[in-house]
Amino acid sequence: MPIDTMIAAINARAQGRFVVTSDRGDLLPSIIDTSKTGVCRLRRVGSSSGWRTILIATLDFTSEAVQTAVHWAASVRDQLPEPETADLYMFLMIDGIPSEEAARIETDDRFCRKVVLRADEQANDLLDRTFLAALTPDGQSGTIGDPLQTALTSLATKHPWTGTHLLAWREILLSGKTGSELAQALDSVQSTGDAAL
Repeated sequence: MPIDTMIAAINARAQGRFVVTSDRGDLLPSIIDTSKTGVCRLRRVGSSSGWRTILIATLDFTSEAVQTAVHWAASVRDQLPEPETADLYMFLMIDGIPSEEAARIETDDRFCRKVVLRADEQANDLLDRTFLAALTPDGQSGTIGDPLQTALTSLATKHPWTGTHLLAWREILLSGKTGSELAQALDSVQSTGDAAL
């Protein structure tokens, strides 16, 4: 699978959830053909927290190629500020790799979390095994449900009067505000709603 295909899938999956940038050319490796590598950095929309870095590489199935990719991950980890080192991922597309070898690589989490594309997978299948898994409001099987939306929907089912506030509450809860700011904002929505009754 070409690097551009994986980057396009990441961009599509991140839409509305993450800001995506690929402007960190300084993180590209000098030891691997740059046409077979890519870097994406993601940060939650509306958040000022650190970036998640995804290193993407297409490799031949040789121990030397895998070790070179691991060295690249170690080098990038050294360049990232704390706490971003904890959010370093590597998506590997290794030509002809057996499933058991792919699983072995994924269990080695030194330097970063690794995810290896299986022979029967497409880009979105790989992404469904990461923090970029598809979200659905009702938690349908096959995808990970959005826990906040699920909780708000459940709340509206038990307490119908909350239904008119759900959209505003969701935006506030995802705003990145501190605890006391959240409480004030939620109270403001409730007070405005009560005044309208």
